[in-house]
Amino acid sequence: MAGLQILVVEDYYMQAKLVSFLLQEAGHTVQVAASAEEALEILRSFSPDLILMDLDLPGMDGLELTRMLRLDPVQATTPIIALTAYSDPSDLERAREAGCSGKISKPIDTATFARQVGHYMSLSTGAHTDAPCDSQDLLAEIRNNFLAEGLEQCGKILKDLKSGPGCAVEVIQRTLHRWAALGATLGFPEISDQARKTDPLLTSASPARHEIERAIEVARRRFSNAARTRPKLPLDLIAGLLDVRVGLVNFSDEETKRLRAAAHRDNVQVVIEQLKNESIEQPAGYGALVINECAISAQADLHRPKPSIPAVFIRSRSSLQSLSKLQGHAYDFLFAPWDAEEVLMRVYRLIAKTTPSQPAAGSTDTKKSRPRVLIVDDDPDLVAIVAATLRPFEMDCDVANNGEQALDAVHRCPPDAIILDVNMFDLDGFEVLKRIRRNMITKGIPVLLLTSRGREGDIARGFGSGADDYVVKPFKPLDLVKRVDSMISARRKPWIPR
Repeated sequence: MAGLQILVVEDYYMQAKLVSFLLQEAGHTVQVAASAEEALEILRSFSPDLILMDLDLPGMDGLELTRMLRLDPVQATTPIIALTAYSDPSDLERAREAGCSGKISKPIDTATFARQVGHYMSLSTGAHTDAPCDSQDLLAEIRNNFLAEGLEQCGKILKDLKSGPGCAVEVIQRTLHRWAALGATLGFPEISDQARKTDPLLTSASPARHEIERAIEVARRRFSNAARTRPKLPLDLIAGLLDVRVGLVNFSDEETKRLRAAAHRDNVQVVIEQLKNESIEQPAGYGALVINECAISAQADLHRPKPSIPAVFIRSRSSLQSLSKLQGHAYDFLFAPWDAEEVLMRVYRLIAKTTPSQPAAGSTDTKKSRPRVLIVDDDPDLVAIVAATLRPFEMDCDVANNGEQALDAVHRCPPDAIILDVNMFDLDGFEVLKRIRRNMITKGIPVLLLTSRGREGDIARGFGSGADDYVVKPFKPLDLVKRVDSMISARRKPWIPR
């Protein structure tokens, strides 16, 4: 497909930057507007082949702007694709009525976004479809922001380095620490590795500017590559599908091999077996089913068997209407052509969502048994990841963005455990920990230090200040859950005199 002229109407700066980067990398010319008024101004001198429209704009929203453009003879037939986090069918209908040709959900899938745009351009004018995406995937949104921000930071650091000797080394170091901390956790270990390799260049006695520039150039390539590829499957998925039996219905031998190869590639030790269609309703011993219905006629919807366990259905786009009638708590669906890693992800999430949580032994009130964990970190993305990691394991989370907030929260309502960052702007984690330990009311609260400082001296200082555990970023989500749970369990265990 030849390069297109594309107008992106998006008010969130990071989202606009990432979309522009992906489209420009695919050979398109991109103009960006942060509001409806700015879009109208750009359209005076720019004739786009396609418009990507955020629906939730400040002032005049995207739906109103779309209606206005459809009344303009010049833009009446220009494909307009809604770029939005809205996922309710009524929102899709409103977008269609306003004149949108289709919808791409946020957070976007960076690995397929450019192909999705190309897909819309291959459709006849007026065709309406939706590129599927899990708009509730918190980690996907954080990944996208991390990549867009990283690309921008690389460019700014290189510009500062080339401008002269006044470059702020501390700012660069803090940026590198963030890349090291978040990269591997979000599925981009190559970014974390490069950040760690670059850090010593800044702390050497006589840092060589040209070496630092080369290292940041490599980091920019790492971010660029990551923006065009899918991250590795998350560790909690790998652990969550351990020894789970998944039955495949109506899958060919070749399709079954694709799924097994994807699982093997990321060391997902899941048992994948082919099943006959008549085994759907009573699939003994299976944790989930994946049912390929692409070859089944629309009339078969009336006679679809109802599996007694979680099931992921794969069908064509035209089946969206019938699939929307399935019970959301027990079923999920994908459109063909399907991606093997996405199938595994859907199976894992469906199992996790439908597995009932177990109350603590001897507990009659599960609500009272839920522990509260205070997360102390000035990085909102890191806080979101930690909270998203703990909450599925029946832990409630409170947040403090700096040391003073943490001390105030601990004294107002002591939590069952604290996850504490070390590098903060006001009070560092070591000082916060010392104050917690000096207070009679709070000194017994278990504290885990979660930090990018991995040197022996820092670890010794952490335990010397009273830490119960010490985890170096990037962290493994399931490992963090086990450590926090272990600290809370040890504190709740009654003391038995010998």
